[in-house]
Amino acid sequence: MVKSRDYNGSAPLLNGYLSDHESPEKVVSIAVEPFPVYVEDWRDSNRLNFDFTLTGLTDKRLVIRFIKAAVYDEQDKLVTFRHLNHNAVGVSGIQTIGNTEIDGRETIDLFNPFHSFPKNVLLYKLRYMFTFRDPETGKEYYYGNTIIHPTVYHQKVELTLPVKGLITILDGHDYYSHHRRFAMNLVRNITNNTFWSNFSRYSVDLTLLGEDGNTRKMTPEEYPSNYDFHFTDITKFYTHEATVYAPADGEIVEIVDDLDDLYDTRFDFDQAIADNRVKDLAGNYIIIKHNESEYSHLFHLLKDGIDVSVGDHVSKGERIAKIGFSGASTTYSHLHYQLLDGVDFLKANPLPCRFSNVSLLNGKQAIRYEKACIDTGDILFQE
Repeated sequence: MVKSRDYNGSAPLLNGYLSDHESPEKVVSIAVEPFPVYVEDWRDSNRLNFDFTLTGLTDKRLVIRFIKAAVYDEQDKLVTFRHLNHNAVGVSGIQTIGNTEIDGRETIDLFNPFHSFPKNVLLYKLRYMFTFRDPETGKEYYYGNTIIHPTVYHQKVELTLPVKGLITILDGHDYYSHHRRFAMNLVRNITNNTFWSNFSRYSVDLTLLGEDGNTRKMTPEEYPSNYDFHFTDITKFYTHEATVYAPADGEIVEIVDDLDDLYDTRFDFDQAIADNRVKDLAGNYIIIKHNESEYSHLFHLLKDGIDVSVGDHVSKGERIAKIGFSGASTTYSHLHYQLLDGVDFLKANPLPCRFSNVSLLNGKQAIRYEKACIDTGDILFQE
């Protein structure tokens, strides 16, 4: 058992290191998205799924030299801190954020490097500090007051997994997943602001496993040609044409069911943008309204495989569709699931979500959770 007692010494400040100093000359603007910032109540940690957008305000080329984060309690007392810079033997930690340079007045996406904290660290207030350097003059610029007050999202709907059997999440929304590595400034530019919100920020790609523990049927001789995400036949996936179940009670508010399953061709995102068909990346899909602020979005369904209609009221566990390979299904068969606060997934805000009665496999051990968030690499069983 962990014991605690009051600490009567002077409160730690680290003012000389965690400075709130702001350089007089403003050379960069710093924005945070999405907003509000939610705390994802993870099984062993508190996670923050937000990033930064940085815009140069001058013609200077600037290099990000230092990023720090300080966490404070409700009395504004320092709880913990994190930092990264260019120091390393080899590739430095700062390289994980993506682009580390701002060229003049451009805008860049910066992935928040400090996104996970221990469960016992309450994220009441965070202060992010940035140091920029002009490589031509050597002058540094300091921004020490990017303040964030995260909030815990209180989910209203009780969700169950929308597929049954032995399941893995080949791609979730961890820091390195393609759902998270969604450079919104870049996407907005290339879609003329059609795409405004990163709908996939809390999403999961659910893939079924067969009795052999694999994602698809194949012989050992086929392994070399099915390595990484190179597959010869998508229809061999156990997920292909698997049943999709309603994750909770609700009303069907939007359906697309006439797009082809792209077994032989890749989804052409550039052409979809040119044709104003950006939403086609979802393929065939169903959107379920659970209440006024929570909507389940289920993507990449089988053409003509949807069993419900707009206006239908469905019950949790009811069969609603089959999984196909429509839209931007990348290179493996899966059901893409996300919870949003609206119908239009190009504009609505993503919401962290927890599923009820989740059985997480840990080797031969099955750990049952009354409610749990799930993410990349989890292996689950749903009866």
